[in-house]
Amino acid sequence: MTPRPARPTRPARPHSRTVAVVALGAFLAGGTGCSVLEDTARPDGTTRAAEKLPADRDRARSKANAREFRAWTAAHGTEAQKAAAARVDRVIGTWDAHTGNAYVSTDIGGGRTPVADPQGAADAIAEAFSSWKDSAAGFVSVYDVYGHAVVTNHRF
Repeated sequence: MTPRPARPTRPARPHSRTVAVVALGAFLAGGTGCSVLEDTARPDGTTRAAEKLPADRDRARSKANAREFRAWTAAHGTEAQKAAAARVDRVIGTWDAHTGNAYVSTDIGGGRTPVADPQGAADAIAEAFSSWKDSAAGFVSVYDVYGHAVVTNHRF
């Protein structure tokens, strides 16, 4: 009698429950490809997540804020800050010399030209904003073209 040829082995496939558990774990751990976001301070001292760009209630004012910020950065910023500030579309929020929250809308992740380092550009924008609006109690967050947070709670 001739021996039967051995069956080729196939790689083991994960059980469907295993796949479901791993997927759930990734979801709960924030496995969306984004980093963990900090909270944004509210005036009453509590915090709230700032994962999405807040609604712009005064578009004309937020556009004017962006123009002022870009002009200041062009005059006083580093080369990296100048290049990054050119991506700023709107600056939303209320702040004064002592406190407040600013939300910077950019075209990072879209726009005319791609950004080689989106995180670096967002960091440069946050740093420039910190220099522009020096304060002991304010926070700035930077958002991409889709309104998703890239930098949150950078103190200015």
